[in-house]
Amino acid sequence: MAEFFSDMTFWHWFILGGLFMIAEVMIPGAFFLWPGIAALVVGLIHLAAPELTWAIAVTIWSVLSLVTIAGWLAYRRKNPGVRADNGLNERGSQYIGRVYVLTKPLENGKGEIKAGDTVWLVSGTEALPAGTNVKVTGADGSLLKVEKA
Repeated sequence: MAEFFSDMTFWHWFILGGLFMIAEVMIPGAFFLWPGIAALVVGLIHLAAPELTWAIAVTIWSVLSLVTIAGWLAYRRKNPGVRADNGLNERGSQYIGRVYVLTKPLENGKGEIKAGDTVWLVSGTEALPAGTNVKVTGADGSLLKVEKA
């Protein structure tokens, strides 16, 4: 076993780094990425300094792995992921603040408007006849909340 380690070349480190990268693709989570990058760096160091012993190479890899993982975790703590608030699956929210014409009267709190190419069910507090301009004030799933404009 010691013979295997003593015969390690830069190619072994490049292969190890590649295997870590493949593991990152298969099991995402940004954990395998950092030891993989560390292995590639050790491979580059070994390429530049072929006399590097396996003990020093493994030590460099271990330290680089820990430093890069700790750096990534510190970065993620300071910069939490931004929620993609792009309105995906919340189509009704794009109509908030716009004015539309009632296509069916608003009776018993329910009516209809046509927004774009879609007929939307609307709710409101006051009874309004068809043809009245209404402003969309909110969206609850496929129901738009409106008030007289």
